[in-house]
Amino acid sequence: MNISNAIAKPHEKAVVKDEWIDLYGHMNMAYYVQLLDELGHRILEQFGMGEAYTLAENCGLFTVEANLKYIREVCAGDPLRVELTPLRFDEKRLVTQVELYHDKQNYLSAVMVQTALHVDLESRKVCPFGNEARDRLQKMMDIYKSESWIPV
Repeated sequence: MNISNAIAKPHEKAVVKDEWIDLYGHMNMAYYVQLLDELGHRILEQFGMGEAYTLAENCGLFTVEANLKYIREVCAGDPLRVELTPLRFDEKRLVTQVELYHDKQNYLSAVMVQTALHVDLESRKVCPFGNEARDRLQKMMDIYKSESWIPV
């Protein structure tokens, strides 16, 4: 790997809040989904496919399937890092893998594979990505395939 060309993988950070802790002393499962979804959207924003895209195009990504695997618990105050990797897209779908890491100890806590459909927010119907959105998605795929990531 050529370190001079390596960049940090796009990511977002958070800290486990006390109110996310359940009876068992670890982050409740509902907050894993919320955190992965919200921070995943922030990462998509870095590629022009987040809130600004939705507001400009009146289209958005509706999750239709999410498979979540819990690997290792996180607890109150733990620093977290979320990374998103695009797996594939077609004319109306985007499939991503969103990973949750303990940011200080660098262990994988959970993985969610998410399928989203591109939806026109006025008609509330699935619609094809426009040319600009397809170009953004292809650029994102190309970046992820070609980059040498450095640890964050």
